[in-house]
Amino acid sequence: MTGTPIPHVTAVTLGVRDVDTSERFYTEGLGFRPVDRVADEIAFVQAGHGLLLALWNVASMPSEYGDVGHGPLAPPMSLGHNVTDADHVERLYRRALDAGATSIGAPRRQDWGGVSACVADPDGFRWDFVFNPSFTVDADGRIQGV
Repeated sequence: MTGTPIPHVTAVTLGVRDVDTSERFYTEGLGFRPVDRVADEIAFVQAGHGLLLALWNVASMPSEYGDVGHGPLAPPMSLGHNVTDADHVERLYRRALDAGATSIGAPRRQDWGGVSACVADPDGFRWDFVFNPSFTVDADGRIQGV
């Protein structure tokens, strides 16, 4: 195959109110691997193959990102975790709740044939846990069946 390589997202940064609480949620609750920590400023966890999740103290973010902050509404984004079977959705949902998440939607069968659930992490960021029987990732990383 020739041509321009597909760009890869290698990091997602979330502005969090409490780095300790968020790090605990993502490592103990969702099972992500801790990578590095800079005092109460930022924690890094591995969220997937080559994917870093940065949990940055929201009060420090304006130094690099300009004005940011939490408001009365949920942040307008969600993060997805696709799994290989419907039971895994239930396990992730329960584990997240045990680690401090708030339920947005319990696991349920969807019209499109899969099962999904949604939680809010301690800062309100939404996580979708999804089993889509059509979703696959080829050996070369290409996503199929969305």
